[in-house]
Amino acid sequence: MKNPFRKIIWSSFTLLAVVVVLFVSMLIYYKPEKHVVIGCVVFISVMALLFISFVLALRKEMLNTLSSLSGLIQDLINGQMTQMFPVQEDTLLSKLQHQVIQLSELLSSQKQRYREESQEVKTLISDISHQLKTPLANLGMYNSLLMDEGLPAETRSEFTRHMGSQIEKLSWLMENLIKLSRLESGIIELHAAEKHNLENTVLSAIKQAFPAAEQKNIEILLEMDQEITLQHDPKWTGEAIYNIIDNALKYTLGSCSVRITIRRYDLFARIDIADGGIGIPVAEMNDIFKRFYRGAGCNGTEGVGIGLYLARKIVTEQGGYIKVRSELSKGSVFSIFLPLR
Repeated sequence: MKNPFRKIIWSSFTLLAVVVVLFVSMLIYYKPEKHVVIGCVVFISVMALLFISFVLALRKEMLNTLSSLSGLIQDLINGQMTQMFPVQEDTLLSKLQHQVIQLSELLSSQKQRYREESQEVKTLISDISHQLKTPLANLGMYNSLLMDEGLPAETRSEFTRHMGSQIEKLSWLMENLIKLSRLESGIIELHAAEKHNLENTVLSAIKQAFPAAEQKNIEILLEMDQEITLQHDPKWTGEAIYNIIDNALKYTLGSCSVRITIRRYDLFARIDIADGGIGIPVAEMNDIFKRFYRGAGCNGTEGVGIGLYLARKIVTEQGGYIKVRSELSKGSVFSIFLPLR
């Protein structure tokens, strides 16, 4: 493509030449006196000189402006935030400079976010690989033992039972890892635009946890003082509540009860899930919601550290938050706060 400034200049000169030729033609046609012709020639020369000076000055100014813009963009590419034009002046160039800087900051922010997401995916794949390693190794071991033709029937039955248990654990783990990866990658979106009865959401979570509670002879008690309807995703909110109830059932000792209390405040609805479990050490209070984190007192208890992480992510995605208070050997209280939009 031709230089646009050169094109403009040549067009301007051509227009000037046409005007001069027309003017001279008129002089020749009307044949004015000599002093009139001299005056016209001087006038045309001065105007032509001024016009050429103006066009060349305009060309120089535009080239300087483009050079400054080029320098600004190059500085931004090099990671420097140099301002070529005064920001105090409300000019087109200062506005353009501000927009270019904003675009650079936006691109830099997106690049940083993509870098963090890439690192998050790598970490997630590493964590999943680590969690799958143990059950897969156990399945391989039991399979090798069961191939022994001389294995007693009683031992074979026991190994088969253990193998079935590992398959169930692997299936449960894969199901939760799929939920986790879909939530983190944005494949699954929470639909919290419609209002639903909070009691029904809590009851669905209790129903899901009831078989485990009955097996451990633990009673689940629900208490609420009024009906609460708020905007939330009943399916995923129920999943978050169930994860916390399931966590309470795992660490509740003896035949204690798990008490669930629902309260309404001015801005939030609060769900308290209290257990009589082993409690959480103060040093671990900030870590229990981390992905795949398991405390020192979790030895011998089933789980991989996904439930609380999922619960907090689901609640946070809906504008809520979770608080915990706990005392060793006396139990814990998980409080879920959901906004009353």
